[in-house]
Amino acid sequence: MFRVTERKIGWHKDFDSSHFLALPYDSKCLRIHGHTYNVDVEIWGELNENGMIFDFNNLSNLVKRLDHRILISKEWVVERRDGKVLIEKNGKRLELPEGEVVILDKPNVTAEYIAEWFAERIAEKAEENVRKILVKVWEDPRSYAQVVLER
Repeated sequence: MFRVTERKIGWHKDFDSSHFLALPYDSKCLRIHGHTYNVDVEIWGELNENGMIFDFNNLSNLVKRLDHRILISKEWVVERRDGKVLIEKNGKRLELPEGEVVILDKPNVTAEYIAEWFAERIAEKAEENVRKILVKVWEDPRSYAQVVLER
């Protein structure tokens, strides 16, 4: 006789974003560049009153926030006014329309921090039935960063 011992949902999507990194050494990643990121999400939990662990629409909406945007660190923003964001880092001084950027509340814009940001946004929407969240962000077919949040 079989019984349900665990429930998990999985979800996969790609998105395109630009970024650059702040590093204490010379690297091509100091320059503005882009990736076609892939994000994998796994969420463990029990079914809610709607028969879901987590609504896939929430995940799609998160990707829409990042897709075709420039990802920057909150720490690099020196001014926000008139619908513009002024960024200074790595000898760059960029003024961008607010609608073109996503400001991450992280000290850098690495795949590790993007995965953490994504997982934290999922956690904000998660109901009490969710017990574990795994997010894996692929920068390219060879390289990914993964983060796991648990209650």
